[in-house]
Amino acid sequence: MEKKTIIVIDDDKVILKIITKTLEDNGFEVECFSNPIEGLEHVKNNRPDAIILDRIMPEMDGNDVVFALQNDHKTRDIPIMMMTSQSHITDITASLGLGARDYIVKPFDHDNIIIRLKRIMGLL
Repeated sequence: MEKKTIIVIDDDKVILKIITKTLEDNGFEVECFSNPIEGLEHVKNNRPDAIILDRIMPEMDGNDVVFALQNDHKTRDIPIMMMTSQSHITDITASLGLGARDYIVKPFDHDNIIIRLKRIMGLL
């Protein structure tokens, strides 16, 4: 089976390294962006199989990225998983209401993120 490509957008470089290793160890191709605007442009030009997205970032909020992707017919069906430290129920429902398919609170369990990622991608 062809490797699935995941784009990770998070302004924390440590998180990017950790999630990259976790995903690569589980057979995924990974492309990382610490700038949400650059990540959004890349997604529009290089369609990934899924996106893992931080919610709180400088320059552009993760919910704004979800909104932009959901309002573009070329990207609206890409599964998006929010991965953030924001755990208040209103934060979660806001992201899910915009179109994110899942929401994981940092710190995250490596096995949990893989299972949930595969689920939103329809691989389980």
